[in-house]
Amino acid sequence: MTELRGLARQADEFEKLGVRVVGVSVDNQEQAHTVWESAAQKRFAILSDPGARVIRQFGLLHAAGAGGQDIALRTTLLVDPSGVEKWRRISESVPDIPTIDETLAKIKEAQGATSGVDRKH
Repeated sequence: MTELRGLARQADEFEKLGVRVVGVSVDNQEQAHTVWESAAQKRFAILSDPGARVIRQFGLLHAAGAGGQDIALRTTLLVDPSGVEKWRRISESVPDIPTIDETLAKIKEAQGATSGVDRKH
């Protein structure tokens, strides 16, 4: 939730860069709405993916990860307007979540780059 709050606080900066922030969760629609109101502060979309269809497409599913239920790997993913992945950071713990400054730097780097994917797992 800390990352979502940070993203919400910097929503104007993302907008200036032409970036759309979207959260995706395996939670149901009601829970996603609650997160949208509280942590995201209604500044960006939180999408509900209870069947983990989108999460599977990006290879970010941790099958039976929480009490036997499928969960998404905590990931920050940068995708360009044409759908090409530019950067991903799969966080292994809360302290491993990228800072907002790091995320903004990666966005600026990707906007200046012509190709390539930098993946840190």
